[in-house]
Amino acid sequence: MPATRVTIALNARQSQKAPLLISASATADPAAANSIRGLVFKTAQSKLRLKKPARVYVSPAGQELLTEEDWKKNIKLDVTLLISAGEDYVGVKKEDNTHEDANVTCPVEILASKAPIESLSVTQLTTTAHTLPGIVHAVGQPDLHPGTKFPIGAVFASRNWIHPPLIGSDIGCGMAWYKTILPRSQVDGNKGKKVAEKLRGLEGAWRTRAYREAWLENDDGSCSVGEQWDSALGTIGAGNHFAEIQVVEESCPTKDGRQGLYEDGVILLVHSGSRGYGGSILKKYTTDSHTSFEESSHEAIEYMKEHDKACQWAQANRDLIALRFLACLEPGNEDWQLGSSDTDGTGEVDAAMIERAKGTLQQRKVVDIWHNNVERVRWPPSPLSSMKEEVASSSPTAEGTDSFTPNDMHQQEYLYVHRKGAAPTYDPHTQQPLDLLPLPGSRGTPTLILKPTFSASMSWGLKNALSLAHGAGRAMSQAKALSSLSQKYKGQNILEPRPADAGGTWVICDEKDLVFEEAPDAYKDVEAVGQDLVDAGVASIVGRCRARVSYKVRNEAR
Repeated sequence: MPATRVTIALNARQSQKAPLLISASATADPAAANSIRGLVFKTAQSKLRLKKPARVYVSPAGQELLTEEDWKKNIKLDVTLLISAGEDYVGVKKEDNTHEDANVTCPVEILASKAPIESLSVTQLTTTAHTLPGIVHAVGQPDLHPGTKFPIGAVFASRNWIHPPLIGSDIGCGMAWYKTILPRSQVDGNKGKKVAEKLRGLEGAWRTRAYREAWLENDDGSCSVGEQWDSALGTIGAGNHFAEIQVVEESCPTKDGRQGLYEDGVILLVHSGSRGYGGSILKKYTTDSHTSFEESSHEAIEYMKEHDKACQWAQANRDLIALRFLACLEPGNEDWQLGSSDTDGTGEVDAAMIERAKGTLQQRKVVDIWHNNVERVRWPPSPLSSMKEEVASSSPTAEGTDSFTPNDMHQQEYLYVHRKGAAPTYDPHTQQPLDLLPLPGSRGTPTLILKPTFSASMSWGLKNALSLAHGAGRAMSQAKALSSLSQKYKGQNILEPRPADAGGTWVICDEKDLVFEEAPDAYKDVEAVGQDLVDAGVASIVGRCRARVSYKVRNEAR
């Protein structure tokens, strides 16, 4: 009896596949299911570099192989098996799982031409748009790449429905820029190494529980979420989160000159979120069979309360991370004294000092945005009041003036814009367009400074769902980056700039796997991503920054 030829592929990245021959003796084994499962898992580990295979699905039906009978029925010639590390099946099952409120003709925009887009991410984008209830508009940004089931670098506008998985586990994750008083001469070249050495005491819990709870007080009350999660306040976290000390290498004046980033200025970019709290919310409110809520439901209301608290917490977290960094970078500034840890942990909370530090941070802050969240917005977008005079003066035509009349109230409605790895083009608090947005590449590559653009041809932000790309976007999964780049750079120190690179980046990352998982090669070309946004007419590039120090994690004895 001949061997059975099958194909195994990664469930989360189905373009990665490998052939497998299952011998006749294996299928004839009384314990065939266990024997074949073991062979499939072993091959997935060796050929697909999947560390811990856990589940198997049949493509394209989506059936999970659980019982011995499942394996006997489905191991056939040329079948494709999708191997999962624990995540659910990615894709649409053959059986009809389309919700009755789904919009199968929902428009899908993809704002990419130069940046490469993997076919799986497009499948995830369109599948989500056409099967989940209430979706009326979907956008794939140029940094679009596959997630475990839903794409990253995507925006979905939904009527009457809220979808927690479209935001993901790190609710409130985002980026903030803060100005420093450091001169460029102190961070360029080998000086960057000296600055990197100053970044100590940034890991672990900040001060005492009382201090953390006081830091989380705001005008609306408290966004404390309990010590289980508050203990991580002021820390960056794992994965692709980071903080960078950057130099502005191209000027980018703003219209009022007040918040601009100026050439040769030294700034701090912080990328972090709600740490483990956001993941606990997602787990609490979703199951395999229940991932979407009607807006008036009890679940939706309660989810949004916790979602909003996670967003506030994440913003407070970025501010505290910045405070801790600035305490290292500007040790003589009394406003940053709180940034250093309380050595004995017994001091009483100095509320005045906290307020002073918060106030100075706000003066230093250039922009702070969430790129993993859901917002209730008026739809379709109409020209914002702050744009009317500017556009009218540059185009005093009928199109340039009459089009400024906002849509009548009865023509607009409230929708929910879900962002999973996408930056908003406006301030959600003031509803004014943002002057500047960061578009980071990866360590050692530029961070582009974007200015969102609005025009009638782009339907005042409808085309891009009032959003822009939030970064370069992954070109390799973490598993692939780890396996391939660890070999490519074997024996090399990629944490220091090359000798010829006078303006290079000093990288602080004491976790070996992260060094390769987050290497520049694992990401798309940020210049291509930025140019796609320009070509789509939704943004202009007004400057660039270069990292001098990129901080991921430092292992320090506490």
